[in-house]
Amino acid sequence: MKYNVFSRLQNHLIPSLIGRGSGVGLLVMFFLLCACSSSDEDDDNDNGLVTSSSTFMAQEKPSWQVDQSANQQSPQWTSPDPSQYENKMIVMVRLQEELVPFSTDDDLMAVIVGNECRALSTRDGNAQKVYFVLNVHGNAADISEDFVLCYYSGGLKQLFMRRAPDNSYFNERTLGIDSDFSPEFTEGSTKYPIKTKLTVNLGLMDNRSIGTEQDVVGVFVGDECRGVGKVGKPFTVFSNSSGEQGELRFYSSAEKGVFTANKKLTLTGDPQTITFEF
Repeated sequence: MKYNVFSRLQNHLIPSLIGRGSGVGLLVMFFLLCACSSSDEDDDNDNGLVTSSSTFMAQEKPSWQVDQSANQQSPQWTSPDPSQYENKMIVMVRLQEELVPFSTDDDLMAVIVGNECRALSTRDGNAQKVYFVLNVHGNAADISEDFVLCYYSGGLKQLFMRRAPDNSYFNERTLGIDSDFSPEFTEGSTKYPIKTKLTVNLGLMDNRSIGTEQDVVGVFVGDECRGVGKVGKPFTVFSNSSGEQGELRFYSSAEKGVFTANKKLTLTGDPQTITFEF
């Protein structure tokens, strides 16, 4: 691949608990849950170069970030009546680091079993670490119910939900006490219902590799950043619906600019691995 006269190429719990401890015992179901210019210029301008695969624009390292802010109302959860349940488990959740800057006193966290709120907590901690302590109530029969760990961000005004993916049970009465339990709530964004795990590898440019640790990959829908990650590592791309078209951008610290792929990505929710061609 070459330019007409250019000498070089430019161009992502629930512990839900239920109990099964002494007598019935305490069963815990929890998640294996566990942060985007193109221009056509003539051949004397290194700031805008175009190939059949991508477009390059010289620029400083961008600060790409997915906007998770929404306009959702605070949920009207109510605390459960402990006398109605057989067992209780204590769960301490450390808020995902990416969400801490948006935490406010309006934050809420809850465990929902079926249609019932089984635990409710406000935040505790400081500007660096935010925790929620949940006294989760349950019955042995809850094993067949749907378990959801919910977090409402007062700063983002968005509800994040993580569902238990399988029937994983552990004989525990506490979780997150001896070591941090910090689910990736952004993976449960309700603003963006479709999440695509994307891995981007780099092709060669002039038969050489240009990748460095300072490089950044971004995916955009229009001008809106929907995902940011590192080369060779899976990251999440958020979309409103299956089939949305995304634009892939790659910031190269070695080339000091952004390459934009000419071919669009189709965001379906299925994992994808692609090679960025120059």
